[in-house]
Amino acid sequence: MPSASPSKSTLRQQHLAARNALKDRPERSKRIAIRLSDWDAFRQAETILCYVAARSEVDTRPILPELLSTGKRLVVAYCIDDEQLGLFHLTDLSELASGRFGILEPKAELRDSRRIAPAVIDLAILPGAVLDLRGNRIGYGKGYFDRLLAELAPETERCALAFECQLVDDVPTEPHDLPVDTLITENRLIDCRAFR
Repeated sequence: MPSASPSKSTLRQQHLAARNALKDRPERSKRIAIRLSDWDAFRQAETILCYVAARSEVDTRPILPELLSTGKRLVVAYCIDDEQLGLFHLTDLSELASGRFGILEPKAELRDSRRIAPAVIDLAILPGAVLDLRGNRIGYGKGYFDRLLAELAPETERCALAFECQLVDDVPTEPHDLPVDTLITENRLIDCRAFR
């Protein structure tokens, strides 16, 4: 009898532990940032949603000033409630403060003045805990980015940043799960559509 596939929770725990154990995370993050900056879709996008890194995620904090200085519209997410993310047009890093889960978010008093609709995003750069080459991803279990993916325009390029240790052969999916189009690691840029 074949063994059962690991659950999302088990995969998440295993691969977050592997990510946390990486000794050279800053160097790997820099390599990912260079691949991202050199990518045509990144250079051509005008409105870019980019997660603000927390814990042991691929560090996006060095990318944010670059985005702000190039004239692109930088959008960051924040928690509205237990179900939903809001999107904010960030114009300066000083507009961020520690929010829910200890993640940097736009300051609460600024949020209403510069809300952004998901449909105007050209490129969405997302985190993930576990990913496969088809672009299927496991997040952190709350479903925030899964719900956001469903709100993006069909033509929005969806990209995830991850370390190679976070990749698996097959991420278990459910009918509501939406994959990313591109995956960028420290070693490669992967067009996930080629594996579907």
